[in-house]
Amino acid sequence: MPALSISLFATVPGVKAAENVLVIHSYHPELSWTEQVKRGIDQSFQKRRPDTKVFHEYLDSKRLPALEHSQHFLALIQKKYQKVPLDTLIVSDDPGLQLILKSRNQYFPQVPVVFLGINHVQPELYNVPGLTGVFEKHSLAETVQVAKRLTGEDGLIVINDSTETGQANIKRINEVKGLPNVPKTIKIINDITPEDLSQRLSPYPSTWPVLPIGQLRQGHANGKLIDFKTDTRILRAKLPNPLFTATVMRVGPGAVGGKVLEGRFHADQAVQLVTKILDGEDPADLEPIAETKNLWMFDARELKRFRIDPQDLPLGSTILYGEPSFYDQHRSLVWIVLGAFSSALVIIALLMEVLRRRAQVEKTLRDNEKRYRDLAEVGANTFWELDVNLKLSFVSDLQGPQTSAISSQALGLSLPEVFADEETFEFNTKRLETILHWHQPIRDFIFFAKEANQEMRIFKLNGKPILDEAQLFQGYRGIQRDITAEYFLTKKIAYQAAYDSLTNLLNRTEFDRRLQEAVNLARDNETQCVLCYLDLDQFKLVNDTAGHIVGDQLLTELAQLLKQKIRPEDILGRLGGDEFGLLMQDCSLQEAQVCCEMLVAAVRGFRFQWQESQFRVGVSVGIVAFADASYTAEELLSRADLACYKAKDTGRGRVYVANQNDPEIDRYQLQMAHIADIPQAIEEERLYLVKQPIQRVNQPSSRYRHYEILLRFRDGNNHVIGPGLFIPAAERYGVINLIDQWVLETTLNRYLQFGMKDAIVSINLSGASINDERATADVIALIRQSKVPPSNICIEITETATIAQLDQALRFIESLKEIGVKFALDDFGSGVSSLSYLKSLPVDYLKIDGSLIKNIAVVESDREIIYLINELAHKMGMETIAEFVENDHILEQLRIIGVDFAQGYCIGKPEPLDINQLIPSW
Repeated sequence: MPALSISLFATVPGVKAAENVLVIHSYHPELSWTEQVKRGIDQSFQKRRPDTKVFHEYLDSKRLPALEHSQHFLALIQKKYQKVPLDTLIVSDDPGLQLILKSRNQYFPQVPVVFLGINHVQPELYNVPGLTGVFEKHSLAETVQVAKRLTGEDGLIVINDSTETGQANIKRINEVKGLPNVPKTIKIINDITPEDLSQRLSPYPSTWPVLPIGQLRQGHANGKLIDFKTDTRILRAKLPNPLFTATVMRVGPGAVGGKVLEGRFHADQAVQLVTKILDGEDPADLEPIAETKNLWMFDARELKRFRIDPQDLPLGSTILYGEPSFYDQHRSLVWIVLGAFSSALVIIALLMEVLRRRAQVEKTLRDNEKRYRDLAEVGANTFWELDVNLKLSFVSDLQGPQTSAISSQALGLSLPEVFADEETFEFNTKRLETILHWHQPIRDFIFFAKEANQEMRIFKLNGKPILDEAQLFQGYRGIQRDITAEYFLTKKIAYQAAYDSLTNLLNRTEFDRRLQEAVNLARDNETQCVLCYLDLDQFKLVNDTAGHIVGDQLLTELAQLLKQKIRPEDILGRLGGDEFGLLMQDCSLQEAQVCCEMLVAAVRGFRFQWQESQFRVGVSVGIVAFADASYTAEELLSRADLACYKAKDTGRGRVYVANQNDPEIDRYQLQMAHIADIPQAIEEERLYLVKQPIQRVNQPSSRYRHYEILLRFRDGNNHVIGPGLFIPAAERYGVINLIDQWVLETTLNRYLQFGMKDAIVSINLSGASINDERATADVIALIRQSKVPPSNICIEITETATIAQLDQALRFIESLKEIGVKFALDDFGSGVSSLSYLKSLPVDYLKIDGSLIKNIAVVESDREIIYLINELAHKMGMETIAEFVENDHILEQLRIIGVDFAQGYCIGKPEPLDINQLIPSW
């Protein structure tokens, strides 16, 4: 028969499996002791380990002691829990423990066992492997001694049963007989029924205390056991003797009391041991608990019945069921009196609050009256009133007249008369007369007033008709506000909402709105329009080297340059960063292309001087023409953006026209859609790695093995997309970090599988990863977890990525070099190389860009540059690697110059690391 399972996740690091504990109770669940133990176990787990699953099963050995029942019970347990991984087994009381110890090797061979409720300390249990627990320490002797002292009797009647527990009780009673201060005569009566009580106890005095340590039986001597609480009530009803007990369940139903074992506390001690086992402690190191805590507990009603003075009880005794206090006896009356008193207090408090609030309201009214009068007098706003004849009857400028608008000088005049001077006021008199005639509210009536110094001020009138209680018109009451500052601020905010604060060109929001208008116009009138998307080239280098302030200045000057080169009616906006949008309406595609070529030339010839440095930038332009509603504004802008990106991809500093059905743009847009979902591409294994060998120039036949790991990508149609397309796109969409992590993990985890043992692998990391402080720790962790020696790993970084955040790049390099990783500076010579930062970079290899290498056999100046770079690198302790070595002529020139390593098609083409991958066709 298969043993029950133990937790499969217990040995897996970092995996937190559910904890399962099985509790086997020896007796039936209705037994008071069993109920106490179960409640104690559940409460203790809820307090100490709430996520642990606790299962309870009941052997019921008192009512079903047969061996056959025990075997059926174990078979049921085995079947019920065969798929539950048990972490610990708890066994309550002697019968259950005896059964488990006999069958443990068959059913629970590796499950730790914790026992409780064992009647007395058994030394042999100390030597059982994987076993610990809590022994019962019944206080029979102390209870017997106290029973004698409190009753003054020298005899004791013990009621017992012949169960296994009863046999153990006999041994404990026999041990008590030899102790001092116990009754001289102790009579034991076994297996007694309620009907036999009077007859079997009649030979003994009714004053002798009775100590039930077993249970009464139903009907006959072998009948069913009656639970503790019920048999205690029966004993109390049928016997005049005082009852003493060592079980807490009998205190309350009729026992005087005694020193009792509290089941819940006993269970809590067992759960403490289980908790230590679940935390990883060896059960062999947890010695069973032999000292349990028992309490003196007595029933006040029984003490009074047998005239026992509470002062005679043992020190620290707990007395239950005492007489209720005055409050308990008259609780309803007390609450009625308190309620009436509280209601009276509330009424008094409410009256006081009403008086206080009335005084406060009167004070507030006085303060408000004074406040509004003060405001009217100081002229914060001009308050005015018209009488029933629509003449000014009140103006609030009592501290002096307010010029150019309603003032106290105009009292007695109508509002049209006040604003009659057309040279001073720009006022819609007819509209105001209509409003006044029909007694309508005056809402946000704006007028302009010219001051004596010719300065213009703007005012707003608001007023409401005054009606009496009979709803008859009595005039107007209103306010005149000077909104000059607000007016011009609103104009300024409206301008800022539509224009870029740096370049004073339209911002993205306003440009999008104008584009939408153009699309609507093209749809309605078939007007020919052209949308151009301009993106500066090499602008990031200016920001990274000279700072954003200088970059902003360059953008400002370029914006003005672009504005000068376009038509007055053309719409130019800044779409973000270094990107601009140009909308040309009523313009042919040819005219727009000529204009954009002129813009490209103008930007190419532009020189930006900053201190001693001079910067040059370029611009790439994507053009989309439209004359109908074939595309939405968003789609047009997206296609123009892709066309601009295509212009960059084909060499930068040029114009690319996206025709309406341009398959190149459509394909490019589809590729971008695939590339934007890099996580899905990784999951679908559309990313894969290839290796290209790097060989020593002067020792081509050496056993030196060095490969650069390169990345390839397939779209959903299994077409290979070049890194020049998807890597910039990945950087653009902010997912290059995912690619870096995948490349590094795949290379390190499958290093041996790829047959790379003892080979140096060069892995490219983007600037996004190098300049992320969190990535440093992640990279080191990946390397340390892999089986690749750090000395066989070379990280390739580019000039641009390094310059962007030089301090962070240095921290990244130094951290990895401490564990033995090598570094190579890639594409050296392709950008604005700076010797000042090169000497501070502790790299091992300098990779000379292929643009300098491919013409070395025919261009003398390129050979000289490579010679100088090679000499400089050697003097700085670096080795050099030449890229794009495509033929033997180039390789020979490198050998003459003294370059250390070569990489290119002449040395070896990229090959897939996984033989299941197809070799790319390009």
